[in-house]
Amino acid sequence: MRVLVASTLCLADWPDSFVARKRPVQVDVQFATADGRLETREGTVSYRAGDALLTAATGESWPVAHARFLETYDSVAPTQPGQAGRYVKRALPVRALRATEPTDLRLAEQRGTLHAKLGDLIVEHAPGDIGIVAADIFACTYVEQGED
Repeated sequence: MRVLVASTLCLADWPDSFVARKRPVQVDVQFATADGRLETREGTVSYRAGDALLTAATGESWPVAHARFLETYDSVAPTQPGQAGRYVKRALPVRALRATEPTDLRLAEQRGTLHAKLGDLIVEHAPGDIGIVAADIFACTYVEQGED
């Protein structure tokens, strides 16, 4: 099993990594009123009061740090920015790497460890902001650069 540390990882250094972007998939968002932990498909992740708790149409949930959420998501009318409701992620480029073996990813700030199965994607949204996306979810919610 490979172990990676998000705070020191730069996927641009990996020759098999590639650029992709998020499709305009809407998610439901609540904002945490207290610190907590959320069980995601890839592992348990800690969050802080004010962080966004996102839920996809498939029922999958994950937290996003408040500041990062404001930088990368837009509200969908009638939701007002900063209020609970529907949001869509901006189509910003990300770098991705397909896991060629089971991999644990230790998140920054001791927020938890995510677990990638063979074929899952390690996705770098920004330096230090790295997560795991299951292969089936990646196929539905991201598009590789050059594809449409």
